[in-house]
Amino acid sequence: MVSNTMPLRALRSHPSPLYRLPGSALVLIACTAAVLLTIGLSAVFAWRDRNEAVQQATGVAGNIGLLAGEHAARLIESGDLLLTQAATLAGPPGTPLPDDVATRDRMALLAASAPHVVGLELRDSSGALRLSSLSNSASGAAPGAASPALKPNGMAIGTGRMQERSVITLAQPLPGASAGSGTPRGWAVAGLDARAFRDVYRSLDVGYGHSIAILQPDGTPLLREPEGGGTMGGNAGDDTASHADDITVTRPIGDTGLSAAVTISTGSVLRRWSERLWIYAAFAAAACATVAVIGALAIQRARREREAEDALQHAYDTLEEHVHQRTAQLERANAQLEAAVTDKEVLLKEVQHRVKNNLQVICSLLRLQAARIDEHARRGFDESLRRIQTMSLLHELLHRSEEPAHINFADALRQMCDGLVRSDNPTAARLELETQDWIVDADRATPLAIATSELVSNALLHAFPHGHPGTVRVVLEREGAGMRLIVRDDGVGLPAGMPSQHKRPGSGGASSGLGLNLVQALSHQAGATLKIERDGGTIFTLTIPNQPVRQHAKTAA
Repeated sequence: MVSNTMPLRALRSHPSPLYRLPGSALVLIACTAAVLLTIGLSAVFAWRDRNEAVQQATGVAGNIGLLAGEHAARLIESGDLLLTQAATLAGPPGTPLPDDVATRDRMALLAASAPHVVGLELRDSSGALRLSSLSNSASGAAPGAASPALKPNGMAIGTGRMQERSVITLAQPLPGASAGSGTPRGWAVAGLDARAFRDVYRSLDVGYGHSIAILQPDGTPLLREPEGGGTMGGNAGDDTASHADDITVTRPIGDTGLSAAVTISTGSVLRRWSERLWIYAAFAAAACATVAVIGALAIQRARREREAEDALQHAYDTLEEHVHQRTAQLERANAQLEAAVTDKEVLLKEVQHRVKNNLQVICSLLRLQAARIDEHARRGFDESLRRIQTMSLLHELLHRSEEPAHINFADALRQMCDGLVRSDNPTAARLELETQDWIVDADRATPLAIATSELVSNALLHAFPHGHPGTVRVVLEREGAGMRLIVRDDGVGLPAGMPSQHKRPGSGGASSGLGLNLVQALSHQAGATLKIERDGGTIFTLTIPNQPVRQHAKTAA
């Protein structure tokens, strides 16, 4: 290696005053500047690491909030489904609420079908208990008293107790009104076991001191884990008290108006960050030690120039070794970050897989329930099964997709239409499919898939009465910067006076109860526009702009 250092006699004869200073003074100035620079850089890197630690904790809180929100939404949706079924046991409007043993047994079977439901109740318009799935249930307050946010035509969510257990109550007004008043004739009430929420929250390994809460629209906690307002998890020495600067992330719980709030103690985050400060302290100490060695060698250079050059070269080698060590540390840190990203992708795929499995369990429960009802009501169960199976198919495609949050919508159409033509095709109508590949996010794929399933199923079931042959054609093509989805048939068509009816003339049977209102709502949710034409049949055209769903919603607002 060639040395670029200058002899001391050349430095002493340099015209600049700086070079004419004593060697010890120059070394002292250089060492002081190097120490200050090292300390400053170490402080900057440590502060940046602190900010990254807070950002990482915020991301963890967001992911936990998403999981907690989805879990709570599933429990509330299943409870809402049981409320709807329990409301059918109350009889048609105008009839008194039942209080017989047979109806109570049917309510008990409904409550037993969901492990997280403690009990189901029917209450009259004054709030008095008329019928309960619990044999030892006592009369309680009216739903309006237990849940101040209850609206005459909506569902209320509150808290209460059933069988000496804390529950989250869901109250739904029964159809019809009491005689001579505008109040509902009664209420269907379901109690969701609070432990079904708390046990899941306790099992989440966050790695920090944290708390999870379900908040009402006004911010009032509906449920909090832990109950005392402290934090759970994290290290044994973490501070359990709540502070104003704690990290809090909220996620909406479906369309219930509730939100899941995850709070991570800032003290636990900073405690973990402070445990890593020794790395920066060690690096700064090593750099300062190196500067000290270089200074000592520079002072000795005045007496033995050759030995000083060799010692200086050794110092350079030592510094280079430290640089290589630091580079190796950064490479290991990058490898750990890549592994963490991979783990998150695997976790997301696992969530999609579990959602698909849960939807299949729901389908099985609906099939079991459908076996106990009459043929007229079973049609509604079959349509619900078809919609749930469509959502299950989307989650299956998301699980298989290389991009966790996007799927090829053409693949979804092919598999969905193949299942419909084999299950909902009593007239053996022919189904033609012409699609172009379209990678779409899950927020838009779900409403579009359900809307398409509604249109195709309706055409197969009702467009060709009396066994007439026909063709249903599904086209997915590009239109400008967006996409266009067309579902057309050459059947009997919709009547001009019934633009929003799901049933076609001559089809017979009852309507599904959702019809084009559901298709229009799903189209709006996906940011698409629906157009209906009658030309030798019926043509439904969904025009989908090339714009994310959230951005489209903001533009429309």
